[in-house]
Amino acid sequence: MFYLKEIYSSIYKKFKEKNFSSPHIETELILTKSLNLTKEYIYTYPQILLSKRQIKYINKNLLYRLNHKPIAYIFKNKEFFGLNFYVDENVLIPRQETEFLVEEAINLIKTKNLYKISDIGTGSGNIIISVIKNLDLSCNKYKFYATDISNKVIDVAKKNAKYHNLNAKIKFLLTDKLKYFIDNNLKLDIILSNPPYVSEKEYKNLQQEIYYEPKLALVSYTGLEFYEHFAFYGKKVLSTNGHFVLEINSNLLNKIIFLFEKNKYEIVKVVNDYQNLPRVIIIKNSYGKVHNRRWNKT
Repeated sequence: MFYLKEIYSSIYKKFKEKNFSSPHIETELILTKSLNLTKEYIYTYPQILLSKRQIKYINKNLLYRLNHKPIAYIFKNKEFFGLNFYVDENVLIPRQETEFLVEEAINLIKTKNLYKISDIGTGSGNIIISVIKNLDLSCNKYKFYATDISNKVIDVAKKNAKYHNLNAKIKFLLTDKLKYFIDNNLKLDIILSNPPYVSEKEYKNLQQEIYYEPKLALVSYTGLEFYEHFAFYGKKVLSTNGHFVLEINSNLLNKIIFLFEKNKYEIVKVVNDYQNLPRVIIIKNSYGKVHNRRWNKT
């Protein structure tokens, strides 16, 4: 048996030797999540003794992290928009910047009375579930859809929907992009998506943790393929004055705007993230109106 403070020192030293940028934070995360303790408890009671079983579990998780496996995958959990989500290596880890998309979607749905809503490429279901949890479900007009191309991904999203008591509210669809809605002549008021927008070229130069995540959820050849599909087929699916709310690669903003304006959509708003980079774009189905390239940027 070892004291907590001894284990803390040992873990910290290993992270520092491996040149992790924040060894203190990494140590705190491994210990708090492995022991199910708060950060305050760890620093208040450094003299507590840990059992062999606890130490074995800590060391297993530590080894994963030293090999750059993301914390979310080690502990199968990620907080997003104030909610907890189960995640595994079948789905993308929810990012804080995607919360901008959720905020914009909720505001748009409420102010424009949009009722038929789909999340394309739902992953863990974090976007659609977070949106629904912030709507008045006493309104029986809402219809919610969530799509993906993988049964394993759909299973993760369904698990999260069940955890949040929303499994009866969301229709999960195994389909590619907008195919189901086109084939069934279904109209949507708002389409939400955080599509694969990292190009193959960019993918070669990312931090090590990223390579644990499913490449299909991150990467398309140019980073534009999903936006091209949405721009071309969106008018078959969106209702009159329907909207897209999409997360984007900031490097592709101008190309994305060009795609949608060429196909006669209106760029309503571009939202910057915490680093002041374009991260979310709101697009309106303007039915023939060519936008004049003046949009609301925040």
